[in-house]
Amino acid sequence: MSPAARIDTEAIVHAAFDVLDREGFAALSMRTLAAHLEVKAASLYYHVPNKAALLQLVADRVARQVVTAFVPGRPWRELLHRMARDLREALRAHPGAAAVVAVRNASPEVFENAVPLVLSAMHEGLRVTDDEALHLVQALYVLVNGLALAEFGETPEPPAAPAAYYDAWFDTAVSTFLDGIQARHGA
Repeated sequence: MSPAARIDTEAIVHAAFDVLDREGFAALSMRTLAAHLEVKAASLYYHVPNKAALLQLVADRVARQVVTAFVPGRPWRELLHRMARDLREALRAHPGAAAVVAVRNASPEVFENAVPLVLSAMHEGLRVTDDEALHLVQALYVLVNGLALAEFGETPEPPAAPAAYYDAWFDTAVSTFLDGIQARHGA
């Protein structure tokens, strides 16, 4: 069996998360990944054309975890707060991925099914255009990722402060952001 046949895209993504979590963003390379999978780097290119595509797969996997947890019919504030918590949990499960999410936007296809749900919730309780609503969601996503980078940015080094500090920081930042949306766009 050829090395390329022994692996698939799912195994490569899983291995990328392992490398990110154990060794950090700086250590992630096609060569490191190949060694982790016990294949030659050339075998990876059959499934993933380059490192940029690999990073895209990681960013999309994180975003997909967040989007699949969206619940229809929830008020905008609950929906966005849940999105923030789910993103933080996804990044807490894979702290090395925060650096990837910081440099790679999720593919539009990942969010396309969630857009009508988000717009519906935001139009229910806010005075926002579609563009404003989507910009607010993106801004919250970036805020939460920034907080995660501050907490996990030196993976595999442990966070600099106790977990309670980051929990309080997260709660303050997200609630202030959501309060700002209400103050500026409340119906």
